Amino acid sequence: MRQAGLDVEVDGAGNLIGRRGEARVWTGSHLDSVQGGGRYDGVLGVLAGIEAAARLRDAPLGVVAFRAEETGPMGSRALTELPQAFLELHIEQGPVLEGAGEPLGVVTAIAGQARGTVVFEGRADHAGTTPMAVRDDALVQAARFVLHVEESAHEDAVATVGALSVEPNATNVVPARVEVSVDARAPSAQKLDELVEAIGFQPSWRLEPVAMSGPPFETLAQLLADAPRLVSGAGHDAMVLAAAGVPTGMLFVRSLNGGVSHSPDELTSDEDIALAVDALTEALQRLSASS
Repeated sequence: MRQAGLDVEVDGAGNLIGRRGEARVWTGSHLDSVQGGGRYDGVLGVLAGIEAAARLRDAPLGVVAFRAEETGPMGSRALTELPQAFLELHIEQGPVLEGAGEPLGVVTAIAGQARGTVVFEGRADHAGTTPMAVRDDALVQAARFVLHVEESAHEDAVATVGALSVEPNATNVVPARVEVSVDARAPSAQKLDELVEAIGFQPSWRLEPVAMSGPPFETLAQLLADAPRLVSGAGHDAMVLAAAGVPTGMLFVRSLNGGVSHSPDELTSDEDIALAVDALTEALQRLSASS
């Protein structure tokens, strides 16, 4: 950041901030990842922002490496009062751009999420002495529900059962109780409501969908008029800024290897990164000139 001509500080939330002048236009992403994560998730957006700032030596810009994106996001909540525009560059973390043969995509919205648990009660019995016809197997009930969750997701909505807790969790006992997690996501509040109703569960936690908007989104849309438009199924720091009313845009870069992410196999090509940095730089230049 210093080599790019930025003044550097760490704020009260632990974010690493580089800024030049009265920065109102900001870019950046996060550096933290999950255990066993890859090299590009978050990190690419930070480095691309620094490179763009280095190219735009006279522009009043801010670049941020957010703290704790994977556990919140937390750090981005501290920046909502500073920028009048925010752009985030990020790998897609999915296979859509690779399947379309496109290096870049413009994010239109970040999907809403609803999470909760469903509990199935049965009866614990001996696995060897209890006839199949008289069993009350909670795990069999849960298995049918898992299939129902998969069948309930449609179009651009998704639903996942990622965790099961089985009691008494013994190989020779018919399961008496199973707790099943549900993660449902959709691009609009209406579609999320419909998905939750179709699955038939009561969410204990919900995050509303957030649209990209204002000059950052419009600038990316103009620059990349022919690029695909995508809804992000994953949460990002951009989501926090946009939800707080900050005009926000987000640029996706093609993920290779089938779109795998949060994995050492995560991959984005140097050629796609170069195109993305060029687009980010141009967008930031236009935004800073009009701010």
